[in-house]
Amino acid sequence: MTQAAIMPQWMKDRLAGTVERPGQIELSPDEATPFSLFVSLGTQWTRHAMTGMRLGIDYASIRPTADMMDITMTPALLRDIRSMEASALDEFARAARR
Repeated sequence: MTQAAIMPQWMKDRLAGTVERPGQIELSPDEATPFSLFVSLGTQWTRHAMTGMRLGIDYASIRPTADMMDITMTPALLRDIRSMEASALDEFARAARR
């Protein structure tokens, strides 16, 4: 993730707890796969044609991306991706209001 990325609040909270390693977050094993897939989908956001605001991830790109990463898609993994997508959309909206 680059410094220009907008982080959801839960990431900022995690970073705040890791004072000795600023800029890094720790993921548990069950968080690592969904997070790596979500980050890999970073170029797959659909945008509003006039405003450029992100509307959501192009769901048609999730399975091919997971396949290329040798990740098995499951309903739980899709729920994780959708949860991260919702948090990211909240952060994008908050940033746009500033």
